[in-house]
Formats: sequence, structure tokens, C-alpha cells
Amino acid sequence: MRPLRGGHRRRWPLRRMPLIGLVSGRIGAGKTTVCQRLADLLRERGWHIGGVLTPAIHDEHGRKSGIAIVDLHTGRREVLARIGEDLGGPQIGPYSFAAEPLAWGCRLLEEAWRGAFDLVIVDEIGPLELNRGEGFISALHALERGVAPRTLVVVRDTCLETLRRRLCELEAPTFWVDERSREELPAEIAGKLCSQLCFGPEADEV
Repeated sequence: MRPLRGGHRRRWPLRRMPLIGLVSGRIGAGKTTVCQRLADLLRERGWHIGGVLTPAIHDEHGRKSGIAIVDLHTGRREVLARIGEDLGGPQIGPYSFAAEPLAWGCRLLEEAWRGAFDLVIVDEIGPLELNRGEGFISALHALERGVAPRTLVVVRDTCLETLRRRLCELEAPTFWVDERSREELPAEIAGKLCSQLCFGPEADEV
């Protein structure tokens, strides 16, 4: 696993925490799985988790046939994109996206940043946002403006440097996902977050 880049020089009140980090790796490395396991671990510790995950949809033969979108707060799931089926929204590569689930995802993220969540996960910022100005574009703009606190962002390896340039004024570590790191990474990230963030009444006094 590559070393973390960036980091925090101080302990922040939880509600004022800036961008927490980026989760990156190649397509299929397990970035979404790492984030799901991280969310489960932190919930066990009493954290309130918001945001969205975009796990793969597989057909009866185990082949990837689309992408779902999941509300991390409620568990509600919708079809976000399909391969070989026109869903009426943006198209990139083999995927046709559905416009309403994309808009729903943007609303969920905006609501999460206004709400009382301890961590917000954005899965993912990719070519649709960075190259086309579509998808979760409002989330990207919030990240660029620095008004998306307490956030962990998923970005594939081929888009990582582009995103880091777009977020030039923000310091955040990058957590690398690969076949060797993905089993241990959720616990590693959870431990780092729990050690870096402040809880309790004293947080409001910092």
C-alpha cells in the first residue's frame, strides 16, 4: 500500500472538519466495498453516516450489468446506470445513466452536508463530473468551494490527479485501495478518523 499523502495538523471539532480524504484505486479494486465496510465499522462506534455509495449491479451470470446508488443513511437503493440499456440520462463509456437517480444523489449529498452526520461519503467523483460537468457535479462544486466538510471522496486512479488539481487549496490524505490493502483499509481509516476527530461538548469550544 502506498503511504498517505497530506494529513491534518490539528484536531478539529467534528462539525467543522474539512475534507477528510480521498479513497482511490483502479476500477474494480474494491473502493466502494472499502467505504461500505468503513461505514459499518463507524456505525458500530456510534457514528452517523450519510452520503451515497454506487455498488455494481451483476446479472445472473455474475457479469457487471449496471450501477446502483445507495443512500447510506436510509439504505434506499435505486438503479443509477445500465449497460446496454438507454436510461435517458448522460452516457459515458458503456453506461447509460438515469437522470432522476443522479439528481437524487446530488440532493442527498447537499442534505448530508447540512445535516448532523459525522461522516459523508461521496462515491464517486469521476469522468462524468470532471470531464463532462454532469453526474454529481453539485458535489464537486461544493468540494471545490470548501463547503463539503467531514467528507471522504471516492475517485478512480486515472482521475485522481485531475481531482486533486481541482481541489488545490484543500489538504487531504489519499487512501490507496488494491488487492493487498482492501481488507485492512476500512479498520485503518476508521482508526485514523477516530484519533483525529474531536467528540463531545469540548468540540464546540475549539
